[in-house]
Amino acid sequence: MRRPFLALVLALAPAVGQAGCTRDLSVGISELGFGAYLQDGKWRGLAPDLVAELARRSGCHVKFVSRPRARLLLEFERGQLDLITSAMRAEERDRVGQFLPYAYATMDLIFVGDSPPRSLEALRRRPDLKLGIVRGVRLGRLKDGVDALLAARQAEYSPDYDNLAAKLSAGRLQAAIIPSVIHAKLRRDGLLPAHAVTVDLPENSPEAIGLYLHRANIPQVDQQQLQRHLEAMRREGWVQASYVRYVGEAETRRLFRSEAR
Repeated sequence: MRRPFLALVLALAPAVGQAGCTRDLSVGISELGFGAYLQDGKWRGLAPDLVAELARRSGCHVKFVSRPRARLLLEFERGQLDLITSAMRAEERDRVGQFLPYAYATMDLIFVGDSPPRSLEALRRRPDLKLGIVRGVRLGRLKDGVDALLAARQAEYSPDYDNLAAKLSAGRLQAAIIPSVIHAKLRRDGLLPAHAVTVDLPENSPEAIGLYLHRANIPQVDQQQLQRHLEAMRREGWVQASYVRYVGEAETRRLFRSEAR
């Protein structure tokens, strides 16, 4: 019988909690599909699970601070938050924080209609199609293509992904760029049109995401302890197994394909 992906390598090598951090840590969090969402008043998802496991292993005490994503990033850069998750590496954050990668994210094209374009360039050649994106979201390798569409007024901003999904359902947009862990939950919750298709864009590939620890806020000894435990969680397969629980084996393999190589 075929063993399931990572065979729940998670027989979850229980780690004994350490002495803990020298102070409690504030963790900025916002809703990001299966990355983080509220259920019955509690935070669920990939990032909350990861932070909870990291706290368990390290003995550190953490508290979640809910913020809109743009405000969360700004408060971290100002030193008002100790730790953020689900972040791509960025120069402005490197100035104040230590980046600890733990997984990957990728942006997909969600398309509603006939004959989906297979690239941003193919979409640009069809002026009848309009693309939606969320303001303030880092687009990685897709940025140049999206900038060209914005300049041609063939793309528009939305304030959040629920609004973007609503525009797709209403026919105001034919396409949208949405991270995979977000569109997977939108689809599960019935917020995307049932006939919407997902296009794995050739211009794109998974990019590393991670934690940022604020260097001025978190003593170096605590940074080192958190880094050590996070690396163990990656090495043991805890992180990938968590992704399997939320987005399935196929999507996890796609996101982590660079590590498989």
